[in-house]
Amino acid sequence: MNPDQVFVSSYEDSDLISGWRYCATLQLRTPLVYLERDGEFSSGPQEPPLVGPAESHLPDGTGFNPYGTWVVVIDHEGLGFIPPAPGQRATQWGQIGIGSEEERSLISFLKSFRYIVETAESIDQMLAELNELSASTPGNRHWWARCSEEDPLWPDSYFIGQLWIQLPKGVGHSRAEKLYLAGFRTIEEILTASDGDLLRIEGIGKKAINKIRTECQT
Repeated sequence: MNPDQVFVSSYEDSDLISGWRYCATLQLRTPLVYLERDGEFSSGPQEPPLVGPAESHLPDGTGFNPYGTWVVVIDHEGLGFIPPAPGQRATQWGQIGIGSEEERSLISFLKSFRYIVETAESIDQMLAELNELSASTPGNRHWWARCSEEDPLWPDSYFIGQLWIQLPKGVGHSRAEKLYLAGFRTIEEILTASDGDLLRIEGIGKKAINKIRTECQT
């Protein structure tokens, strides 16, 4: 039998499983707590509990969230098979080799990025620390360049996205971008601004201002 033909029909009582490995979702929005558990191994045939809260559920009631998953590990050598070659892993920037230097550098970059955006006290501090990160190692320079190539507003685009998430539904990403680029980078800054200052921004009207003030202050 070819090792590629080995499959598990029942996770709970299969002797083919040596354990489970946690794979965090490799993207900028994945919180640090999930990235730090990437590669964690749990022995035994039973799938470990979900990491973090369930953000949605499958039809069978199984909970999941978008930040990572447990992947079954088959004991190929114990079964007398040659282990298959390492495969590819999905990331925000496409597929990369599992166990590769590229994978290691991306995980390191994402951990550093998330640490900054989760611990810095202001956007100015985040931007200053991210600027240092962008040139700190060859791997960080590579991934920073990938972000910049795909997004001309990088790294401000990340914070524009965060502002958009906090704005009321219907305000729109384009308005979030206009507000941010005009200097109103947080909900607090928008709420404390005068109507006159906000109305000077192209595309921001009285209706949008009232919606933000009403829904973000409750």
